[in-house]
Amino acid sequence: MKKRQIIILASTLLILIVGYGGCSILAGMKKAPERKAPQKTFRLVKVMEVKNDTLVKLIAVQGKLIAKEKVEIFPEVTGRLLSTNKPFKLGQKFSKGEVLLSIDGNESMLNLKSQRSSFISALSQVLPDIKIDYPDSFDAWKAFSDNLNPNELLPVLPELSDSKLKSFLSGRNVFQQYYAIRSLEDRQSKFTITAPFDGSVSSGIVNAGTVLRAGQKVGEFTKDGVYEFEAAIPGKDAVDIEVGDFVNLKVDGSMKSFKGKIIRIASSLDPNNQRISLYAELKGDALKEGLYLEGTIEAAQINNAISVNHNLVIDDEYVYLVQDTILVKKQVEIKDKFKENALITGLQEGDLLLNQVIQGAYEGMLVKTESK
Repeated sequence: MKKRQIIILASTLLILIVGYGGCSILAGMKKAPERKAPQKTFRLVKVMEVKNDTLVKLIAVQGKLIAKEKVEIFPEVTGRLLSTNKPFKLGQKFSKGEVLLSIDGNESMLNLKSQRSSFISALSQVLPDIKIDYPDSFDAWKAFSDNLNPNELLPVLPELSDSKLKSFLSGRNVFQQYYAIRSLEDRQSKFTITAPFDGSVSSGIVNAGTVLRAGQKVGEFTKDGVYEFEAAIPGKDAVDIEVGDFVNLKVDGSMKSFKGKIIRIASSLDPNNQRISLYAELKGDALKEGLYLEGTIEAAQINNAISVNHNLVIDDEYVYLVQDTILVKKQVEIKDKFKENALITGLQEGDLLLNQVIQGAYEGMLVKTESK
């Protein structure tokens, strides 16, 4: 029995030894897996090819329109307002020379005609003396007398080279009567007020039959189609603009735009807000006084510049370029910022500029370009 147990144990041990040896041999015959080098990771990015150009610095402006030409209407004589072809009412248009207001001056006109008749009579009494004592001047004064008419304006006096004749006529009150009548003629012209230019009534309403007093303001008359845009810009931008620069404007919410030219710039800044006023001339039938506009001034030109989204500029000083497959930092100079854009200089023609914002981007980062 003891012998049998020894045989069993020996057999079991032998089997274990043979099995372990076989596994070791098989394990030694198996090839070890190959070790691969780690692969490089490239980020797919968008780029733009730099094309430098001469760009214009833009300055934002906003303001309102004021009439370039406006007159206040003050009658210089007193009288009843007569009816005309067009009423003097808000929005009524008149052409240059058309009658705005006609005031009844019949009484004044009758007095003027009376004065002219008296002057004609007085001059006819001195003509015989002129013919005898100053024959060289008679023809001129006779022709002047023949042209006088109570219903017409006095003609220009003949030239006086003879001092004795001048004294003679002065003694007969010829000059006094003549200039008194000319004064009445000038006053008579003020009973009719005409339009000084093409425009419309911008203020005031008066009806026929109203008695107007001398010095009474009856309204305002504004020239149509020509206005001034009044705005104020920061003092730091004033150094980049000058008279003659263009301004592009539009009404908020409207697609229609208007282009004007700066005609005046204030000589000093407002000390309260450090802004300077400027004025640009605009023309257009669609424009109205008081209209609020906003837009930009085309200021100084910037050579060898490119416009990019300001988010592409890092710390207001750097951008990323793609050289081969690597991101490279490039120092640039910001010449202007307007809304979301920045005008920068310092890039070379043909450089590939990173055209997107990448979180965590760093110099030396491996990239592949998506498009140029």
